Amino acid sequence: MNLRNYLSDGASAQTKAVLALFQNFEILESYDTKFNKYLADIKVGRWENCREQGYIFSLLSKDFSKQLNITIFEHRNSDNLCAVKWEQKSINSITIDTAQFGDVYKTKYDVSHQVKYGEILKMVEWIEQQFNEFWNEKLKD
Repeated sequence: MNLRNYLSDGASAQTKAVLALFQNFEILESYDTKFNKYLADIKVGRWENCREQGYIFSLLSKDFSKQLNITIFEHRNSDNLCAVKWEQKSINSITIDTAQFGDVYKTKYDVSHQVKYGEILKMVEWIEQQFNEFWNEKLKD
């Protein structure tokens, strides 16, 4: 198989790199010694918005009352990695057609966070921070 087409799902190489680096992330504060596992269970799905192909990460709060969603993709007008963050509960992966962004992503430039081409680790660190803050904030409720 041709290397360029291997594991091809439409997402850019740098977006796939974010997924690969983020895949082993755990929210340490969610560890449950009784069950010997992390309670924070981040889900992933594909994000498809025409040329902006990527992934959506979702996490329910500990009491299951809220859900944080972060989608990542390479912007269609630049090589920047972009993320859009919002809260919306859903049983299935949210798509561009079912997303209720609220005050974010009103235009294609209205993203929650972006980094320049190649700054993959910076994007991963930002995503980790957002999920850590969300989980820890909800633990206090």
